[in-house]
Amino acid sequence: MKKKHIILLIALLFSTHCIVAQKRRANPVKENFNTILQADIKNQKKPPFTRKVPGLKADTIIRDTLFIAVDTTKRHIEYPTVNGITIGANVWDPIMRLTGQKYGGIGFSAEVSLWNRIFPYLELGFGSADNTPEEMNFTYKGKASLYGKLGAKYNFRFNYEPDNQILAGVNLGYSNFKYDITNVSLNSGYWGESETISILDQKSHALWAELLFSLRVKIAGNVSMGWSFIYHFLLTEKKLPDSSPWYIPGFGTRNNKVTGNFSVFYTIPVKSKLKSKETPKDAYTGEPLTD
Repeated sequence: MKKKHIILLIALLFSTHCIVAQKRRANPVKENFNTILQADIKNQKKPPFTRKVPGLKADTIIRDTLFIAVDTTKRHIEYPTVNGITIGANVWDPIMRLTGQKYGGIGFSAEVSLWNRIFPYLELGFGSADNTPEEMNFTYKGKASLYGKLGAKYNFRFNYEPDNQILAGVNLGYSNFKYDITNVSLNSGYWGESETISILDQKSHALWAELLFSLRVKIAGNVSMGWSFIYHFLLTEKKLPDSSPWYIPGFGTRNNKVTGNFSVFYTIPVKSKLKSKETPKDAYTGEPLTD
């Protein structure tokens, strides 16, 4: 009996195996070989460059997303010694005079770009005044007189293209000028009388220093515009026995320490190739990447 039981058990197991195998053949499970397994890149930064791997056929099935890793080391642009010459016009005072200001002038500047970092600066212009200051008892008439400024600026964005610049600098300014003070009202409290006098043909000169901060942006082509915020102070001036100048060409009103200007620039480029100290490379092959 035991042998018969063993034989029946073996026959039962064999028949069960055949039935299961037959069902598998009758209902095969189709594997999806077109499924592309992709890593979770939701929280990863997209690499700056992607490309196909050379040598792979177009119909080759890739079971995982493949990126060519890129060395994203910051590139530093190396500019030539002389990178350009920029000429400009300070049009702030002319605009303000159109709106009713009774003093000011215009200045023209020239600067040289050295390595896109240092900008030696020269400005020449003239200014005049014909104004009766508020709460003052005189009319100040400054004759059109020349002024000059000499200095340098430093570009904090020297490692970038020169389209946008952040500059800080220092200037020395000088002007030799003439002025008249007219309609000076003198009141006598004791006698109750008033008198009007004029102080004419006054000649003076002044030397001052400027600390400035500038922003410059490209408009189109080689044309750009910029704003400057200036803190200035007198270093020396010619003392006169009868008067002091209320307005100094290139400086402005003597009691105003902070001023500004708005200028339009045109840059004459110097033809030379820019060099890059570091070029992006393929992290796997080490070969330079080209566009």
